[in-house]
Amino acid sequence: IVIIDKSGVHRLKVQCCDCPNAMSPDIQMFRHGLFPTSFNKPKTLFTFRVLDDFLLDNLECSTLVMNYYSKLQQMTLSMFPHLGPVMLYLHHFKDIILTKHWRQLKAMKWHGFGHHSDNLNAGDLTLFCPTCP
Repeated sequence: IVIIDKSGVHRLKVQCCDCPNAMSPDIQMFRHGLFPTSFNKPKTLFTFRVLDDFLLDNLECSTLVMNYYSKLQQMTLSMFPHLGPVMLYLHHFKDIILTKHWRQLKAMKWHGFGHHSDNLNAGDLTLFCPTCP
C-alpha cells in the first residue's frame, strides 16, 4: 500500500487485524490515523497529519494540490534517491482530491456533527457572526 505522509510518499506493507471480533479494516485504519482513498480495497492511504498539513498550507498559502504533491515527491526523492520516481504515480495526485472530504469532516466535527448522523440543514456549518442580523 502507498502511504502518503508529511514526510513524503512511502510504499509499505499493511495488514489489518482479521480476528473474529476485530473492527472493520476502515475503522482500524482511522484509529491509526490513516484515511483510505477507497473503502473496498484501498491501495493508497493518507495520514491525518498530511491532510491537516495540506489544509493549513492551502488556507494560509493558497497552495494548490498539484504543488503540494510535487513538494511531497521532492521530499521523498531527496530522502530515498535510490527509489527513483517509480513509486510516485500521478494517480496519487488524483487521490489527494479526498482533501475535500477531509475538509468537510473537519467542519462537521468543529460544528458538533462529528458524533451523530443528524442531517445538516442550510447554514449549519457557517460561523457565528455577532455583527450580522
